[in-house]
Amino acid sequence: MAFHFPLHAVLHFRQSIEHQQELRLRAANQQVTRVQHLIEQIDVRRQEIYAAQSKELGTGVTAAELRFELQCEAELLRHRGELAGQLVRLKQLREEQREIFQQARRAREMLEGVRDQQLRLYQQKAARREQRNQDDLFLLRREYLRRG
Repeated sequence: MAFHFPLHAVLHFRQSIEHQQELRLRAANQQVTRVQHLIEQIDVRRQEIYAAQSKELGTGVTAAELRFELQCEAELLRHRGELAGQLVRLKQLREEQREIFQQARRAREMLEGVRDQQLRLYQQKAARREQRNQDDLFLLRREYLRRG
C-alpha cells in the first residue's frame, strides 16, 4: 500500500497561498523600486537644472526664463515630496506583505513537517512489516527443511 497523506489537499492549498503571497511581495518590491527610481530621476533632473542655471547665470538670462526654471524646480520638489510620501507608504505595505508571506511559509512548512513525520512513520511500519514477512518466510523454510 502506497503512502497517502490525508491532508494533501490542505498542503496543496497552503502551497498555493504561499505562492500567491510571494507574488504579492514581489509586486510590492517592484513598486518600491519603481518609486525609488522615479525619485532618483527627479534628483538627477534637479542636478541638471542647477548646472544649466549656473551656466545661464554666467552668460545672462531673462527674468522670465529664471522664473520658469524656478517654477519647474518647485514642481519637481513638490512631485518628489509626493513620491517620498508614496515610498514610505509602499515600504510599509511591503513590510506588511513580507509578514503575511512569512506566515504563509511557516504554515506550509508546519504542514510539510507533519507530512514528513507521517511518511517516516509509514516507512518504519513498512520496514517492520517487511522484516516480519522475511522472518516468517525464514521460519517456514526452516520448518519445511526440518520436516522434509
